[in-house]
Amino acid sequence: KIFIIYEENLSFVINYFWVDISYSLNSIQDASNFIINNCKSKLILFEGDLGLGKTTLIKKICMDLGSNNKVSSPTFPILNIYDNGKYGNIFHVDLFRVNNISDLNELGFYEILDLPNWIFIEWPDKFKKIFDKNHTLIKIKEISKNKRKLSLTNHEF
Repeated sequence: KIFIIYEENLSFVINYFWVDISYSLNSIQDASNFIINNCKSKLILFEGDLGLGKTTLIKKICMDLGSNNKVSSPTFPILNIYDNGKYGNIFHVDLFRVNNISDLNELGFYEILDLPNWIFIEWPDKFKKIFDKNHTLIKIKEISKNKRKLSLTNHEF
């Protein structure tokens, strides 16, 4: 599904493109390939309830991008950086415990957002207003105990 919105008076264009797929842990490779091949931005936001596999999916994507680092949830450190010679560092951010913008400033978060690297952000819904640049939004929903629905939406500003 593709939506193009043009506001002449505001001089901006927003393109929305979204596709839904379903996957299980056995087919997580397909979900990873789908994201890598269909995202239009290296800034990827992941939304989904606790325990639905956001970090597990990000771990697979990092592996597919060539990272050999151990990928883990950055819930407590807030930011993990994985080495990847081919694409530079991969940044993995978890905003679950972040309560205010000043916490993000201390991490150098805004500088990271301006980098051309892959940036994966879990729990972005707490700070949606700061993502006013091109990004891909991944929403994960539970279909059953072992199956997930993944919605990919590209946002271009």
